[in-house]
Amino acid sequence: MIKWGGSGTFGPAMSEVETIECRPTRWFYLRAGAMVLMFGVFLVLFLKDWKVGWPKKNEIYYTYKAFETAKERFGEKEWSAEDWRREAEAERIFPEQIVGDIILPEEVDPDARWPVVLNDYAGYGEAMEEEGKKAIPPLWAKYTDERGWSSSIPKKSYEAAKIQEQLYYGIGSGVLLLITGFFLIRTSRRTMKVDAEAYYAPDGARIPFSLVRRIDVRKWGTKGLAYLFYREEGAPEESALRKSKIDGMVYGQFKQEEGAPAEALFQRILDNFRGELIELIESREDEVESGAEDTGESRGENGSEENGPKE
Repeated sequence: MIKWGGSGTFGPAMSEVETIECRPTRWFYLRAGAMVLMFGVFLVLFLKDWKVGWPKKNEIYYTYKAFETAKERFGEKEWSAEDWRREAEAERIFPEQIVGDIILPEEVDPDARWPVVLNDYAGYGEAMEEEGKKAIPPLWAKYTDERGWSSSIPKKSYEAAKIQEQLYYGIGSGVLLLITGFFLIRTSRRTMKVDAEAYYAPDGARIPFSLVRRIDVRKWGTKGLAYLFYREEGAPEESALRKSKIDGMVYGQFKQEEGAPAEALFQRILDNFRGELIELIESREDEVESGAEDTGESRGENGSEENGPKE
């Protein structure tokens, strides 16, 4: 519904009117700070997985597979100590056919042989008797303890393409972090305010009340947002209107204990406004229901007169 705004009343003398200034709110800082923290955490986690985490998991996974293979080979036949040593020393931790498809930590040799602990025939034989029936291969718990790894069974390895994706996600998070940080810093240095003559938008634009032609208040009651449509100073009357946003949640807010500065600022604009005020249209259903209630009340009143006591 479009209707004419302006109260038709005049405030105090121009020099006596107090300037109302709205600075960024705690609500804004909490939201922006949470986003900066979130993107910062994502950046660290993605880059960690790319550079350290997933390559290390590949090393652990294929080392575990070596221990599994050793258990299978040891039980296939009777070995002499020398044959077993030669067999263990010849086996690679990372199969040659997959070396080009995985990423390992920089300090790890892709041609590394089985861990030395598997070369000792006598020691491995004793471990097979003691640990052969466990879910994890013999000596795996001892080896991981020495390396500072978890002894749990690693679930999978990660292809080079998957690890590279973590870098891309990290870069994306970094870009979002920079964008969010930019808006946080920029907004923290801005204010919106009004004096006796004009509204001063956060971007620095000065909008005299006399140049405002239309105000859209449809979102003011629910989101604290309103839009001013104004004509630039010196622009011809037929020129297109420019648009400026009033954001009461970001600047000022509506806390009564603080004087509801955003509401006071907006009311100052309305008090000095002469133009079209755009508000929400009452829904058709509400109008029908309201009309039905009015009709029912009218009928009830008439019925009581007709059916009331007669003299």
